[in-house]
Amino acid sequence: MATSRPRRCRGGCGVVFVRDVMTRDVIVVEPDRTILDAAKRMAAKKIGGLVVVEHGRPIGLVTDREILWKVTAKERNPAKVTVREVMTAPVVTVSPLTTLRAAARVMLEKKTRWIIVTRLDNVEGIVTASDLTEGFLETFARATRRGIASR
Repeated sequence: MATSRPRRCRGGCGVVFVRDVMTRDVIVVEPDRTILDAAKRMAAKKIGGLVVVEHGRPIGLVTDREILWKVTAKERNPAKVTVREVMTAPVVTVSPLTTLRAAARVMLEKKTRWIIVTRLDNVEGIVTASDLTEGFLETFARATRRGIASR
């Protein structure tokens, strides 16, 4: 969602965890805000989605895709439609200590491109399909340099 991503593996280069590739600066929106407000926030931050938070807990996700399909394509007024009306819920969550492989499986099983990273119901980050791809490519590149993976 933003750009503070550590791209070095912690504690060696064996297993890579979600915490190693997640975006930490998660931009959130309240469910009763309008889609216009959400879209303006997304545009200002140059991001494709916002985590919907209520009472400090993630309850949904609103992306540019939801706005396009559920508001714009249906000619609804974004100033009158709330985030709650179009958000995807419930959110898919994983722990920061989930492996990249396990997170990829969750994405495939849940048919989502976004996973919220939580610890004790608090949002710690977000992982997208692109983040996972970058993490897998980095892991493969390191393994290749060390002679572990075949080219």
